[in-house]
Amino acid sequence: MRIQGVDLDEVLERARAFCGYPRIMEPEFVLNPAGHPHAARLNGEFGIWEPSENRVYINVPEVMEKLGIQNLEAVVVYQLLHYALAPFDMRTSLRLTASAKLALEEVKDRGRAVTYQEALSIQRLFCDMVDVTYAARHGMREQMISLYHALDKAKGWKQSKMWRFLLCCFEELWECENALIGRVPREMREDARRLASRLLDRPFAASAWEEKVRFLVGCLHRYYDDPQEMDDSRLMDHGIDEMRSRSPEEALRSLAMEMGMQDFKELVGGIGAGTETQALVWYYRDLSRRYEVRFRPVRSEAGEEVPHAPLAWGMADPFDRLDLPYTLYTCGKAIPTLTTKQWEKTPMEVVTRRKTPPDVIIILDASGSMTNPTSEVANAVLAGFVMARSAGNLGAKVGLVVYSDQQRSLIVEPVWDVRRVEEGLVTYYGGGTVFPVQEFRHLAGLETHRPKHFCLISDAEITNVVEAAHHLGEALQSHPENSGSVFLIDQAYSEKAEILRQAGYDIFPVSRGEDLVRIVAGKAQELYA
Repeated sequence: MRIQGVDLDEVLERARAFCGYPRIMEPEFVLNPAGHPHAARLNGEFGIWEPSENRVYINVPEVMEKLGIQNLEAVVVYQLLHYALAPFDMRTSLRLTASAKLALEEVKDRGRAVTYQEALSIQRLFCDMVDVTYAARHGMREQMISLYHALDKAKGWKQSKMWRFLLCCFEELWECENALIGRVPREMREDARRLASRLLDRPFAASAWEEKVRFLVGCLHRYYDDPQEMDDSRLMDHGIDEMRSRSPEEALRSLAMEMGMQDFKELVGGIGAGTETQALVWYYRDLSRRYEVRFRPVRSEAGEEVPHAPLAWGMADPFDRLDLPYTLYTCGKAIPTLTTKQWEKTPMEVVTRRKTPPDVIIILDASGSMTNPTSEVANAVLAGFVMARSAGNLGAKVGLVVYSDQQRSLIVEPVWDVRRVEEGLVTYYGGGTVFPVQEFRHLAGLETHRPKHFCLISDAEITNVVEAAHHLGEALQSHPENSGSVFLIDQAYSEKAEILRQAGYDIFPVSRGEDLVRIVAGKAQELYA
């Protein structure tokens, strides 16, 4: 299709080829936006990205009216480069936003609060600068100059100091001084040169972007009063910041290793991914992954035959002994006798006993003497995550009691769905420390045919420790394989610890809170590996 002498198919093909054919549905040129299913979103926009379809829509009449049909290819390249180069994916976007927020907190010189939305605006503008600079320095400089000339003219009276600084930066980045903005205050030109010098040092290497976005914040914050000015300086929105087809947790996985709890919670809230409780669960879950037991080695009975070495399989051999997956993996095709494989088996001589992995009942102290898990990383809560997830990974049930004083406690009956337990683990009450006798007895009395391990995590400032020890010891008697352990936080061995030891529990006094997680992980390894 041709419009004003421009072949739209050729424009699209050139743009996609320039961007390296990014993994996104082929962009669609919308010729009648008023009759389009996304008419409301297209109104007044040069283009949009629809996450449910993973497709870009270009509003051709809007581009023709305000930018000119000659700039259509540059508009398509601008949009596609967000998927081909910067930020490329959700994780890069989130990391850059987190870096921008940290930098904003360091330059708070206007007495205003730093918001996630402001950091997000900076991240988007930074990615715009990387993308259009890539295009300008790889053969499309004249097209990019033409595009921003047209955009500058379209803005008219809406031009701001922020916009003038951006054009000044492009002149320095593209080595085309006076091509876009001309004369500007000396301080602005010097800031643009310093920024360009930093950005042009490996400009398209994603590993260096976090440092560069922090440098951008140092220059940029002087040129805007409202974050909206940065959004107004962009050609259009791109959709890389959306969750796309992945769940929020998948998109945020492992970011807990890279940022503090409060920043993580604000990040989750800022992108509308979940509640504060969900953010806490994801954060502790991420931290616990490095410690949890993930699988159980296979243990065999004496005399049981196990695979020992591969042998050729022939047509005379039983068909059920043919290992077709191994054959195809090693040879690529199955030719009887020549490539087909079976296994020579040998009897096991080591005597081991198959044991059902014990369910675990976590009794977590959430009194005022314990760290509040919603404001800083609580080692007790993290240890609970490690124990719960290790048990869940191996097919054991997990139950939970979170307690403080006699009026406040939370109970989760033993379940295979560890997520229910995780939500309970981030509960915090404060207040006194009274062992929850009734709640514990209820959990200990459920499914007594299943072995259980009782895991108490506390600082042992339990006011009713004698009563607690009695019921803890009683619970051990309900099954011959029941066991128990008590982890004492920031405590040396004490009289109360001795009372619990006499009830039949292993006592682990931990003088440093940060050692608690490793010790609990060791216990989980003992129980489940």
